[in-house]
Amino acid sequence: MTTPAPYPEEPLAVSAPLAREIAPSLCHRDPASGESCAWYHGFWQYLRLFDFITTPRDHAEFYRTALSPAIAAGQRRVLISGTADYALLHCLRWLFEAQGASPTITVLDLCATPLRLNEWYAARHGLAVRAVRSDILAYSHASPFDMICTHSFLGRFAPEDRPRLVARWHELLRPGGRVVTVNRIRPEAPERVGFTPDQAKGLRERVLAATAAAQNRIDVSPEVIATMADAYAHAKQKTHPVRSVAELEELFRGAGFRLEQVIVAPVGPRSTQAPLGPTMSGGANYAQIVAIRD
Repeated sequence: MTTPAPYPEEPLAVSAPLAREIAPSLCHRDPASGESCAWYHGFWQYLRLFDFITTPRDHAEFYRTALSPAIAAGQRRVLISGTADYALLHCLRWLFEAQGASPTITVLDLCATPLRLNEWYAARHGLAVRAVRSDILAYSHASPFDMICTHSFLGRFAPEDRPRLVARWHELLRPGGRVVTVNRIRPEAPERVGFTPDQAKGLRERVLAATAAAQNRIDVSPEVIATMADAYAHAKQKTHPVRSVAELEELFRGAGFRLEQVIVAPVGPRSTQAPLGPTMSGGANYAQIVAIRD
């Protein structure tokens, strides 16, 4: 297995203002409530810039060991199934460049904002990327994929909808193709996870402190960043927790997958200043899964 170069830095200081600018006009609006996801996609890159949250970078070694053999075997067709921004595309670029290979990547999401960010990143690095705005549950494609990659995506779906999601992944893969995914395990979590009032206050305080410390790198005022932090913490949309590895194993086997690897490993905090709350780094266990369609 080829050893890649050190994990490259991402251009977050450039793309975070872009995400904040485009999210209000591009983000998906729920047809029932009319609410937009701009509170999420417009702020996410700043949370990454401050090094507060868990991202594919934290699991780069897992993606390397899970995907490098397939890349070496000539597999090139990749589907990124759901994404907050270009973080997973960045990881894939790192892996394919290590082997001198050029992938053909489809990035799928319901929202146009992360798709635009992926197109921006792909143009910056000369990648062949097709951005598709679609619900994964309704998506179909004439040519099967070699691999499907996600990060912390299952929690976007209620437990009763997850079998349909994993079955769709199975349909989109060629025989021998693989799903490579990571998801947090929360054994004692309630049905839906959000910020407590204390956590929301802590997020606001830590974001303001990080903004003051990074004035030379970012273009956002304390007032704007505080408003964004409040919107993020108080958003009605919540995460549906995955409570056990057994739940994941049953889900993939039920869809017809063979589980090649299921490992649970912790992700520690990278910064002692990271606030508490959903998606924040530190003290969490993540299941790392490689599932094969036979």
